[in-house]
Amino acid sequence: MDSACRRNQIVSILKEASAAVTGTELSKQCNVSRQIIVGDVAILRAQGMAIISTPRGYQLVPSDQGGIQHVFVCCHDKDEMEAELNAIVDNGGIVHNVVVEHEVYGNLEGTLNLHSRRDVTQYVKRMEESHAQLLSAISGGIHTHLVEADSQEDMDAIGEALEALGVLYT
Repeated sequence: MDSACRRNQIVSILKEASAAVTGTELSKQCNVSRQIIVGDVAILRAQGMAIISTPRGYQLVPSDQGGIQHVFVCCHDKDEMEAELNAIVDNGGIVHNVVVEHEVYGNLEGTLNLHSRRDVTQYVKRMEESHAQLLSAISGGIHTHLVEADSQEDMDAIGEALEALGVLYT
């Protein structure tokens, strides 16, 4: 299969998937290495395809963003990360990203797309297994999350939960 056909197959797989698809799974289905998939995804993005990388794999950006969004500014260390993320998803929020400001590079963003406690648990496990540092380690713990919720009531509950944890930066 040539590269154009393979990229079309990647898009088809992502469109049909009900959840994120790992690079390893895409490489198996396309019979190429994971590194080839990484390159193909980069090319698809450059061509305008809205593909994001999440801790669970690749997915297409949903075109029907229906809820309300709010950016929360937080500050904490690694020990409070799981509680912070669970406070958001437990109150009906989706954690789209984490953003920190770097003095040279400007804003650095990591895509999260965490919808549930299960997503948070998987994310924390991957962080622990890889011994990765939090992105916010470069900004003294200060970071933002773009959060989406179905209603203002849910967003208010998220804010109250984060405030109760003491992780909101004021």
